Amino acid sequence: MTTPSDVGLGCYLYGIVAADLVVPTDLKGVDDQVVSLIPYGDVAAVTSLLDTERTLAGREDLLAHSRVLDALAALGPVIPVRFGSVLENRDAVMAELLEPSHDRFHAMLEDLAGHSQFTVRARYDERQILSEVVAENPEIAQLREATREQPDDSSYGERVRLGELVARALERKSAEDGQTLLAELERHAAAVNIRESAGLDRLLDVALLIEDSRRAEFEQAVEELAEAFAGRAQLKLVGPTAPYDFVEAEE
Repeated sequence: MTTPSDVGLGCYLYGIVAADLVVPTDLKGVDDQVVSLIPYGDVAAVTSLLDTERTLAGREDLLAHSRVLDALAALGPVIPVRFGSVLENRDAVMAELLEPSHDRFHAMLEDLAGHSQFTVRARYDERQILSEVVAENPEIAQLREATREQPDDSSYGERVRLGELVARALERKSAEDGQTLLAELERHAAAVNIRESAGLDRLLDVALLIEDSRRAEFEQAVEELAEAFAGRAQLKLVGPTAPYDFVEAEE
């Protein structure tokens, strides 16, 4: 049986968990390797074997990393480690990672206990929201009509002006609707992290740390918001996942 002390094999790191967490025996990570724990005190590193010459860059590797962390997050608190982190062997994991940071990891896991991360992504129906913008802004409606049949060259200035007006109107509308969504979601969250989003259909992309005891009411609130915005925007709920947005990735 191979061990991390074998030549060319290192310990690939996924995260930090409580030492008493029971890892499913069929949980596999990068390169389809079995996932196991390296304990130190009451914390443990989640690892699997990896060829130290192996380059980690593919989508499948990142998905495997996330899959392991999300599976563990369903069982208990987990501190995600930066994708692609590899240490030489078990002794290095304990000496370089777990021993010097044991107390900090313990405190972080205590803070995360009983919580899960969820992400809500809201995107406008582009056709519907543009229709609203035109209906609510006479100048946009007039410019749109005036440039509809004109050649691009002869109406360049008007088209630029039209684009600027539409962009500003969409920014105001998304700020107002986004705040409506956020105000309701924040009521159910222990912590919130708003992410940057782009595109005409952008509305809100937010990560939320939810207490397990409030998960049902949070999911109900998301359903009610989805119904309230039906026809104008779509809401997507992702989770529970590891708390990527609420802990510092370990280097």
